[in-house]
Amino acid sequence: MNTTISTGLIAFAVIFGGGMLGFLIGPALPEPHRGSPTERTVQNAMRTLSLLSALVLGLLVATAKNKYDTNTNQVEHFAASLMMLNDDLVGYGAGADDMRSVLRAYTAARIASTWQFAGGPTSGPDSPSPLPFLESLQRKVAELTPATEFARARAREAAQIVDELVRARWLQAAQDTTQAPRVFVWVLMGWLSMVFIGFGMFAPRNPVTFAALLACAFSIATALALIDDMDQPYKGIVIVSPLPMLKALDEMGGPPPKS
Repeated sequence: MNTTISTGLIAFAVIFGGGMLGFLIGPALPEPHRGSPTERTVQNAMRTLSLLSALVLGLLVATAKNKYDTNTNQVEHFAASLMMLNDDLVGYGAGADDMRSVLRAYTAARIASTWQFAGGPTSGPDSPSPLPFLESLQRKVAELTPATEFARARAREAAQIVDELVRARWLQAAQDTTQAPRVFVWVLMGWLSMVFIGFGMFAPRNPVTFAALLACAFSIATALALIDDMDQPYKGIVIVSPLPMLKALDEMGGPPPKS
């Protein structure tokens, strides 16, 4: 959340500061540089830059939203796979009770390491990492020795699901990088600052103009802050919902006993 607020504040300062700089530059310009031909040329240039800024802003919003949606879908699919695996282990019988305990421990550890919120499993300095639980579960499922055809079918399904969970875990780790190029954000701030300088140079000096520039700069800064926030889908204000994972943990009978 701190980086989101910082991005918003920096964007607001740069963009609105450009408008205020334009307010100062405008009256200081020599008379020949303040005529209608100059104003029209500057306004046309600012319209071009505004259009380019809007295109880049739309690209950044789409990139951040796509990352957020992708992570949401991954969490839902992951939670569904956990519930299917638990169902297979239940169907296998008493021989899989130990594996169900490991599965509950993994799910609780995964929730605690990914989300920090009241009412759910929490992570601390001494909290176990989720990965060893998943690796242990994969090994235990591979070592199952079913005695009936039904148990063999359940064991095969469980092994396939565990393999999918391991692949999904590493895929998510590979995707856990910032996708919105930071240089685009900073360049966009510079462009918008220039646009506001152009607005301020020829704008009338009155409270209404000041308020309009203030509101516009605040709105754009908020959009840039939300881009930064959605680009970190498990931190900040707009986060991927943990409810599917909590539902999976509840289906398994709640959090594992504390050791």
